[in-house]
Amino acid sequence: MPSSIATITVDCRDPYRLARFWADVLGYTDHPDNPNAPGDPEAYLIDPRGLHPALLFIPVPEAKAVKNRVHLDLRPSVLRDDEVARVVALGGTLVADHRTPDGGGWAVLADPEGNEFCIERSGAERGIEPVDNGERRFPPVRASDERDVLVAMLDWYRDGVVAKATGMAQHLAVATPLRSSTSVAGLVKHLALVEDSWFSDRFAGRGAIDWYADVDWDADRDWEFHTAADEPLALQVQRYVEACERSRAITAEHDLDDRSAVPTGDPPVAFTLRWTVVHLLEETARHLGHLDVLRELLDGTTGE
Repeated sequence: MPSSIATITVDCRDPYRLARFWADVLGYTDHPDNPNAPGDPEAYLIDPRGLHPALLFIPVPEAKAVKNRVHLDLRPSVLRDDEVARVVALGGTLVADHRTPDGGGWAVLADPEGNEFCIERSGAERGIEPVDNGERRFPPVRASDERDVLVAMLDWYRDGVVAKATGMAQHLAVATPLRSSTSVAGLVKHLALVEDSWFSDRFAGRGAIDWYADVDWDADRDWEFHTAADEPLALQVQRYVEACERSRAITAEHDLDDRSAVPTGDPPVAFTLRWTVVHLLEETARHLGHLDVLRELLDGTTGE
């Protein structure tokens, strides 16, 4: 496995003062077990989301004398020019302005001790981050019968899964910011498997779909999560969309009281289509919530 950056260390004259500036710029915080205080021999900041390297400020006797050989490029979550103004108000200095009339370019700033850094355009300004799409309206089934309500709401959650995975960078889709192997790509692959395993395999009795038919589940209970990192996110979305289409076709062919071809459980029971749809409602809604949190955590995208 390659190495990762754990901490970026900055030489400075006043660690506490410089740490406070960067905490305000980046939204970093003190470590809860070791808060910073004036006069400490060094200052240490962490990303509270745990996604980015920590910053360590250590004192040196000499002031900065030459241009940085390494500097930070910041991509704000707000408009670039608004972020430049905010950072200047915090104590930064505009060193060089490379912004262009067409909206491109970047600004070079310096922190209170003269360390240069750049502020680029935001992801939205670059067109690589989706704009918050606001609220997705519920389907018009508030006064409909049981079947229409169940089917329409399950499709609403299914559409939400596709929307939440759309437009995400591959390296972020396979990132695992939690202690488990959970990722956006893994969750979408898991939901594709859940759709097929309950509707096509168990309820309709058609057997496992080929892309997971030969998996040794005793050897790896979380196979779909562990293998998603090696495949394109687009493949997971395609699998999910196709699985949902198979599930919809099976649902359309049966009544809610029809029983499964394959009894399941302990003791085994031939479950109804009604139970299958309700179970997928629960499963999809739960994991859509996970996707919502992961997406905002990883690239800041919000909205339904």
